[in-house]
Amino acid sequence: MRYERKYRIEHSSYESVLHEVMSNPAAYTTAFPDRKVNSIYYDDINYSAYNDNLLGVGHRVKYRVRWYGNPKDKITQPVLEKKIKKGQLGTKEYQKLNDFSLQDGAPELAALSSFPSNELYPHVVVRYDRTYLESMDGQIRATIDRNLEYVNVLNGTLSNQIEQDSSIILEIKYDQGLEQLADQSMQMIPYRLTKNSKYVTGMYHYLK
Repeated sequence: MRYERKYRIEHSSYESVLHEVMSNPAAYTTAFPDRKVNSIYYDDINYSAYNDNLLGVGHRVKYRVRWYGNPKDKITQPVLEKKIKKGQLGTKEYQKLNDFSLQDGAPELAALSSFPSNELYPHVVVRYDRTYLESMDGQIRATIDRNLEYVNVLNGTLSNQIEQDSSIILEIKYDQGLEQLADQSMQMIPYRLTKNSKYVTGMYHYLK
């Protein structure tokens, strides 16, 4: 399992955040080219995953379908991710899915996968640009997300309204057992650790 420590940065530019991370003593460098990340988040009719996050439930599960690139209608090489959270530690289970289209709306999870879904339905689509970095020794990873967009899904239909989020999301990721090494790096990051869930943020726009 691994840690994902998050910083939601409200009043700074992407360039400033990137500079701070690249100047870190851990000597971060580019690990992978920037790309667009897209996710459909699934939940039950009672918003159990949403409420579990708000309540701080220690052991919780979240489902999403993720794909990469700019096309919004034709979804290629999507992957179902089951995110499992136990306290501050997390892990994922993956299942490759067949290509599908969003032209007819976001499909129910049962239509895409035989993975046990407990009647989960699409609730929100999240899109953003991501930068991938890693420390010189390869043991600590960092991602910087910006240009976040949230699209509500109601009865499978995507809303025409897109909610924009100007925040920058920095995540520091490292495996269990590397806490001391990661702490040394994070002590030099001039932002405050926060709790952040893109699913919860996206849902907040439509439930408020």
